[in-house]
Amino acid sequence: MVAIFVALMFVSLILVDLLLEKAHAWRLARTVATERVLPRRVPFNFHDLDQWHPIPEGAFLAEGHTWLLPQELGAFRAGADSLIAGALGAVGKVTPPRVGQELLEGAPLFQLERDGRVLTVPSPVTGRVISVNGELQDQPDLVVRDPYGEGWVCNVLPTRFHQDKPVMRAGAKALAWLEREAERFSEFLWMRFPSEIELGATIQDGGVPARGVLMDFDASAWDAFEREFLRRS
Repeated sequence: MVAIFVALMFVSLILVDLLLEKAHAWRLARTVATERVLPRRVPFNFHDLDQWHPIPEGAFLAEGHTWLLPQELGAFRAGADSLIAGALGAVGKVTPPRVGQELLEGAPLFQLERDGRVLTVPSPVTGRVISVNGELQDQPDLVVRDPYGEGWVCNVLPTRFHQDKPVMRAGAKALAWLEREAERFSEFLWMRFPSEIELGATIQDGGVPARGVLMDFDASAWDAFEREFLRRS
């Protein structure tokens, strides 16, 4: 009996050792696979200068990814920030507000269209449109090529700026917020990447996507992007 017991213990120890080795090998294989996949699946790099643009001194970034730059007589110049510019990569049509149009904070300000898909960008303030950028009719791509400069969309005169106190950031706070939003956008893309598309087809080596990565996603992803990034919570 003692010999049988010792033999069973010996066999049990061998089995346990084999199971531990198998578990270790499985974890190692999973780690190697993760190391190979994850860097390519991080699809947005804030420090890629081809996709991001310096925020002008004095400009404010709003929650819905619009920006405001003070002008004369209390007016603000407005446009889409560089998160939208990098996500779209190109714009085929800009639908600005009408001159004289009354705006409500959070309501639609302008629309950006590419290949039949549309993003509606909200107004960061309540006010009135006093002028629009006529250059965008013939050069809509300015919105993504020079979002804080020649790609401005309209000038707005706020009417309830101090009462509404919209959430906006400037300087280092704006940059830090945009970096966090870029990370959140990376997670957003990761969770929705179409299974039928090869990762390398849109994400270059090193984890940086081609400009306009949002075009690789279906309409439901566009709706989700608009809901999660362009609308105030």
